[in-house]
Amino acid sequence: MFGQLLFMRLRAAEKALADVRLEEAYRLATQADIRDNKRGKTVLAGLSEKFVARAREFYRADRFSEALMDLDRAEGCGDPAAKKDIDELRGYVRLVASEQARKDESQIRRVQEARERIERGSLAAGRNLLERAEADHGPADALRRKAEERSEEVSQLLDQVRRLLDSEQWAVAAERLRKAKSLDGHAPAVAAMEAELCEKVIRAARSAIVAGRIPSAQVEIESLRDLGKNAAERRELEEVLRLCSDASNALASHCYADARRHAMSIARLIPEANWANEAMVELRQIDERYTVLAAGPLGTITTLNPPFAREGVIGVVGRGSSPAQGLGRPGSRTPLSPPYVRGEARRGAMDETIVAPAKIELANTLPSRLLLLVDGGGSYLLVRGSQASMGRAASDLPADMPLLSDISERHANISRVEDDYFVISAKELEVDGKMTRHALLRDGNRVVLGRKAKFTFRLPSRRSSSALLELSDTTKMPNDVRRVVLFDRIAMIGQGNTSHVQCRYAGPTLLLYERNGGLWLRAQSDGFADTTGKELRLGESVEVGGVSLALEAWRTTGKTVA
Repeated sequence: MFGQLLFMRLRAAEKALADVRLEEAYRLATQADIRDNKRGKTVLAGLSEKFVARAREFYRADRFSEALMDLDRAEGCGDPAAKKDIDELRGYVRLVASEQARKDESQIRRVQEARERIERGSLAAGRNLLERAEADHGPADALRRKAEERSEEVSQLLDQVRRLLDSEQWAVAAERLRKAKSLDGHAPAVAAMEAELCEKVIRAARSAIVAGRIPSAQVEIESLRDLGKNAAERRELEEVLRLCSDASNALASHCYADARRHAMSIARLIPEANWANEAMVELRQIDERYTVLAAGPLGTITTLNPPFAREGVIGVVGRGSSPAQGLGRPGSRTPLSPPYVRGEARRGAMDETIVAPAKIELANTLPSRLLLLVDGGGSYLLVRGSQASMGRAASDLPADMPLLSDISERHANISRVEDDYFVISAKELEVDGKMTRHALLRDGNRVVLGRKAKFTFRLPSRRSSSALLELSDTTKMPNDVRRVVLFDRIAMIGQGNTSHVQCRYAGPTLLLYERNGGLWLRAQSDGFADTTGKELRLGESVEVGGVSLALEAWRTTGKTVA
């Protein structure tokens, strides 16, 4: 009976093998009693051959896991003759499977990176990554379609922006452009449209300011929000609008001198704004009329303490005092001849510090290089003159600006011609990424002389042709100097970006100016000449307007440098 059952199972295994039902044949043939049977061994040998053949087909079709499974079954058939082929094929399958897995992983990473680039608004970068992805890869194909849809949406948005610009709907145009920029911020068409929009809005805002429509200009500039935020023209208009706001607040507080000073600044920045010049005249008349009233009978019997009272306008007036209290005191100024009635300084002049009929040739009483030590501001090298050399500090005759670097002893010169600055070098240097030997320097230019000799050229204030060199973190100078002031008649000391010397303790902006070969310091006035400054002497500390500073001769090797 048992022999009959074995015979039937053998026949079933043989028939399954003949019908290429390999899994069923393998299940029957690997039973212990059939495996030990002679006919069963023949079935197992045939199965091993079939499994190896099918594994090769799976291998060619890149179905590696199925190929390895068939090879395991072929090995399980126990045919010694097939073992070599099985081991060899298994090695190929594993090697190619590992390489394919690496490619698949790289493909997944590439598609993921492309998706991130597209989501961050860089369609071009995302497309470049997708070009290296396989054409039949599902996620990559879906991402390609998404990129195309976004590109089409950007084109539609730019068309809308163009129509809105033609109808001068700046705010809506800016909104559409911001959306396009979020979808593809690096597209040249988007950048060109942003530049055109900013140019038109800034032009419209400037026209509004010229016409005296300050709120309209404010609305137009604010409609840009983050668009064109680094444009110099926009920053200038924002400064004008800030001055308009400050002037309005000063006028509302009856601070007429401050309002007039702001109006003067507006007139310098926007010369065609006639209303600013008219406001200057009106505010001056108001200030002068108050002076006359305060000097008359009313001023002698009334305690006046207007918020615009200041030293030098009506005697010495402060909080809790009156013009009458300042009149007649020894050393007080008479209200009938305040400093500014001696003559207004030329509007837009570079040096508004002293009244002089003509430019005076100054004696060279101070060295051409000075070390300026500012409490709360650091150390500055002050270079006086129209020429300044830059070179290696380790030299018997160091340059005007010695750098602790491996550059030449006289590597480059910076020359001032009228209000322009030029850098000239015997060797090539880099200006904003371009190699040259001479260049006109503009505000913000990045100059590289060497690996540890880099600086940024700045022109902080429109009122002064003095320039500022800000050294990079890797560039060092003696005396722990981080900034160099190329001094020309006047420089500003204060907290704002328009100051040549930064000082966090400064109250009002201070003016550092040249007079008779010496350097003087005073608080900035409302634009009229003032001679009440303090002279800076070598080795002496001076405090003006909350700023304490000292002037020393420049020394690099224990010797004073002239």
